[in-house]
Amino acid sequence: MLLSYDQEKKLVKTMFAAYGMPENEAEITADVVTHSDFTGVYSHGISRLTVYLMQLASKAMNPRPNIVKTRENETSVSYDCDNGHGIVAVNMAYDEILPKARKYGIAIATGRHSANIGCGHYYGARAARDGVIIMLCCNTYRFMAPFGGSEKLLGTNPIIVGVPTGSEPPLILDMSTSLVAMGKVQDAMRERRPVPAEWGLDRDGKPTTEANKIYTLRPVGGYKGYGLAVMVDMFAGALAGASLQNEIGDVYKMQPEDTGFSLIMIDPSVFMPIEEFTARTDEYCRVMKSSKKAEGAEEIFLPGEIECRKYQSFMASGFELTAAQGREMVGLAARVGLCQTGEPFDEFMERVLKN
Repeated sequence: MLLSYDQEKKLVKTMFAAYGMPENEAEITADVVTHSDFTGVYSHGISRLTVYLMQLASKAMNPRPNIVKTRENETSVSYDCDNGHGIVAVNMAYDEILPKARKYGIAIATGRHSANIGCGHYYGARAARDGVIIMLCCNTYRFMAPFGGSEKLLGTNPIIVGVPTGSEPPLILDMSTSLVAMGKVQDAMRERRPVPAEWGLDRDGKPTTEANKIYTLRPVGGYKGYGLAVMVDMFAGALAGASLQNEIGDVYKMQPEDTGFSLIMIDPSVFMPIEEFTARTDEYCRVMKSSKKAEGAEEIFLPGEIECRKYQSFMASGFELTAAQGREMVGLAARVGLCQTGEPFDEFMERVLKN
């Protein structure tokens, strides 16, 4: 079924609210989830919603957290996120440090007792609209072993960097330090699709193409990705006072994630007029795009450019929700009385849009 951006956002917001989230927090969380699908980052869109809702249902995530500041000065703020959704906490932190960065040039926020922060591209795009640079990272549920090991001690530990431009698409790096996000493995499990053997290892440390047998994910770039994951743990876990390694909960046991994040924001206008900075980034992009291509390459892309194009395309055409995802949404909706078990998804969706 094809859904427009507003239709998917209404569906996701309705589901979050039904599982106990306040309307304003369900709104921002739904926006991030929908942005994920509409930029082609399926691992944190509807595909991830199932995990979020099961966390809320099992109390592994607090639907109505009391997020409080634990420390604050002119350029920094720290939060205890009360085991709430990481999307809510990071957006709150963003709002808090934006005026600090405007005034002092740089500001940082950290959060502990947090959870998954959702689609990283969303925050990079938000920063680009505000004309600021951000560097954001978080640790996550454990899915990755140390390089050369077989014990799950690391998360997928994403790194997000957003840089504003002028007329060119914003520069947005959104990468997990694992070769793939766990959401892609879960999506393959849902669709019963094989996965590339290089994605992960089974419990015996052997490559597998069966998504349901993946025990640990492989780091991107081998030992280099492993090194980045460790440093994300330092910035997002140790610096924030969040859990690390075996202290982090187990998603399969629906334990609280108890992870952390670190958000650094820089205002380029403190260092030069913003028009000068964006002119420089625009020229940088144009030089990259027009440089000589390697054999077989049709185009050179910059970080975040493909996601921006997919966003424009999906905004025009709509996003295709698979039959399996539709059945899953109905099953989750039935658990909280939004519909009857086994009801056709299109009928359920029609009611959602009328309310």
